[in-house]
Amino acid sequence: MAKKNININKMNIDSEDYEYEKKLAEEEKLKQKQAEEKAAAEKAKREKREREAEKERNRQIEEERRELLKMKSGLTSEEGSELTKKDEAYEKPHGMAAVANFWYHYKFIIIFSSITLLVLGYLFYSEATRKRDDISVMVITDNDLTQRTAEVEEFFEKYTDDIDGNGYVHVGIIPIPLSNNLDAVTKNTYTQKFLAEIQTGEGMIVITDSHTEDDFMSVMKKDLDKDFPDNKYIDEDGFSFNSKVMAEELKYELMPNDVHMSIRIPQDTMGLSKEEAQKYYDESFKVYKRIVDDITARCEETNDPGLDTEPVKYDTESSNDTPDVSDQ
Repeated sequence: MAKKNININKMNIDSEDYEYEKKLAEEEKLKQKQAEEKAAAEKAKREKREREAEKERNRQIEEERRELLKMKSGLTSEEGSELTKKDEAYEKPHGMAAVANFWYHYKFIIIFSSITLLVLGYLFYSEATRKRDDISVMVITDNDLTQRTAEVEEFFEKYTDDIDGNGYVHVGIIPIPLSNNLDAVTKNTYTQKFLAEIQTGEGMIVITDSHTEDDFMSVMKKDLDKDFPDNKYIDEDGFSFNSKVMAEELKYELMPNDVHMSIRIPQDTMGLSKEEAQKYYDESFKVYKRIVDDITARCEETNDPGLDTEPVKYDTESSNDTPDVSDQ
């Protein structure tokens, strides 16, 4: 079939329809352009809002970070922080609800702090009320004086000053019953205690008797007769307690007549320098001298007859060192 050529120039086109179609095409093109511009403008606005929102979030995050750093470093309190001020929606509890809320969050801290305060309070109270020794006195006799610490303490406190200035006088009594009738283990324990006191302790005055070993007596002052010339109660072992006056003072009616008040030679040890030892000696010697002077004067005034209670005598040949009761 042969093609038919159409000559558009010869076609009869209505000019009004052409103009109308052209106008519609232009209007459609304009609407499309406006729609595209509007879409572009809205997109630009949206992107701008998103950028501003992101910027605001970053600003808030940075501000909150600074506030947290201030709170951690103590520059501001939790109440004064901008973080808590901004939380307007949160209403703080009141009354019992506030107490319950506080306990819920801080109960472990409260419990731990309370226990710590109680312990510290007890330690401070104990330290403040603890009786400190103005001087110390060792009792190493082989008789009941080691059991009469209260009587010995009361006696020495009458002659002692408030050396440490804490408002009261206290004499520490250290009983070390070095009896010859002890078993080997117990005796060794007491011996070590005495030697430890010699090395580290401050006690200079020592109550001894005829059973005190020579090694122990070797650390005692032997020339007290130079300090107390012509005193018949002074000998190389110290000041003799062989008097009715002393038996009454110590409330020990059957006190043996071999008891002495000795005093140690001041010398440097593991725990004390020579200077420190001399200081304790000087303080103790004041008490020692007051006792010697007072008791001697009272014995001379009453013409004290002395004591007739002999010390316990041990059978040195017996392996058990049992006391000879017949000689008591």
